[in-house]
Amino acid sequence: MNCMMDCADQARKPFFYDVTLRDGNQALPKPWNNAQKKDVYLQLLKLGVQGAEVGFPASSEMDFESVKELAQLTAEMAAAGDEVAQKVVVAGLARCVPSDIQRCWEAVQYAPNPRIHTFLATSPLSMEHVLHMTPEQVKARAVDCVKLAKSLVGDRGTVEFSCEHFGDCLENMDFVIDVLKAVVEAGATTLNLPNTVERYRPMLYISQIKQVYDALPKNVTISVHCHNDLGMATAATVESFFVGATQLEVALNGLGERCGNTNFYEVALGLHNSGVDTGLHLDRIYETAILISQWSGISIYSRAPLIGAEAIVHRSGIHQDGASKTKDMKKGAYRPIDYSIIGRHQNDSLSFTSQSGRTAVYEIITKFGYKMSLSEAAELQPILKAYSEKEGELSAERVLDVFREQRVNVNGRLIFNNVEVVPDENRFVFHFKKDKEAVIKSITAEGPIEAGLLLMREIGMPVELVKYRQVVVPEKDTLWAGRGLSRIVLKANGKEVEGRGVSSDTLKANMRALFGGVNLLYK
Repeated sequence: MNCMMDCADQARKPFFYDVTLRDGNQALPKPWNNAQKKDVYLQLLKLGVQGAEVGFPASSEMDFESVKELAQLTAEMAAAGDEVAQKVVVAGLARCVPSDIQRCWEAVQYAPNPRIHTFLATSPLSMEHVLHMTPEQVKARAVDCVKLAKSLVGDRGTVEFSCEHFGDCLENMDFVIDVLKAVVEAGATTLNLPNTVERYRPMLYISQIKQVYDALPKNVTISVHCHNDLGMATAATVESFFVGATQLEVALNGLGERCGNTNFYEVALGLHNSGVDTGLHLDRIYETAILISQWSGISIYSRAPLIGAEAIVHRSGIHQDGASKTKDMKKGAYRPIDYSIIGRHQNDSLSFTSQSGRTAVYEIITKFGYKMSLSEAAELQPILKAYSEKEGELSAERVLDVFREQRVNVNGRLIFNNVEVVPDENRFVFHFKKDKEAVIKSITAEGPIEAGLLLMREIGMPVELVKYRQVVVPEKDTLWAGRGLSRIVLKANGKEVEGRGVSSDTLKANMRALFGGVNLLYK
């Protein structure tokens, strides 16, 4: 309670500085291309983020172009009146190398609020064994590079300096503070103190943050950047705010090197629950988490705080009793937040109304065990809304019915009837209708999927196979449980869809998925 009261008395607000597009992206097995980075950036703006480190311009031509494009996009949005774009700081990362800093400025200069973020290690271990530099040399280089960065940004932008491996500087804090004072004099206005590798308990790191905060002028912004090697990055970041850190460097879904960066959502809700106004659109969190999982290819851990599938599940009788008795209260017996704050529907028994959005569709269908994307949910939402306007509130089972009708064994221009296999000849004979006309086609191929794709090309509806998976219908779908479920992702004319086919016969399930996907692409 004292923490909440102390916080409520402070005028200082946190500055959420997201590093997903730099630290998060560089750690992905398959880093995003420029178009994907744009999608992530626009989602960050929807969240209301105050700062974003969008890349490392000197690392590659692709990263340079991406940072430049996002800076220009921000300027265009700001000119059109977008308030978030007008205020957001767009930063690029640069080593303490003049060519890096110059390249960074060439990319970020187009943004309304550009920033050069440069860094140099100050821990004894890194200076001696990685940089092979003396402390005096490190200080001199840091000052020279900050001066260069400041000369480039002038009054238009800002300079951030990071003491890489700050968390390892327990034994040379006097030197670190001396360097920080020198770079402030050289033009840095934000000082980032990274826990580059989490080795110790949070309170040691937090005590270092306080030591720097007490030693530096109060017009300087103290920033923290924590990695999650021991699973305590959120705790270290949240508590750092209460000892003077204002800029909190975080990543969507906790993406980042090794065990990830500090999780954006956990910090936001940790501060929110402590009475801090984050200035963020918290109701966008759940939607964002789902999108980032889909775009990154990294699944959300089922027990991930706030966003995991199990985060709202109660199985113990004692827990169920307490949850039931407090379900309509602002503070639940076994619930950290009202999940509607993050745009998540928390009730076990979900329903859909004409006011429900795509996340409600997504949650209902995925609770039945089906996989689906948010874009698919968005396509189903207006269809369900039309039903709801006629029928009133739709039960979860009714929503599932509509999903089956619209996304499983889909008929359209094509209607699949049967396929016969002539094994000795590797021949497949398809019986189907195209535009209401009965058709029989014989295709020679190594397998049924290949035959189906060749058939589509022959009838003028070519598609590219992106993914294929054969599973079983989830047990929670009692109508079809136990039957084969084929999921085939297809692409044509720049659009990607997932076709689903259900049958007790695996071959027919495959073909129904293929025909259904083609129907979605060629309406």
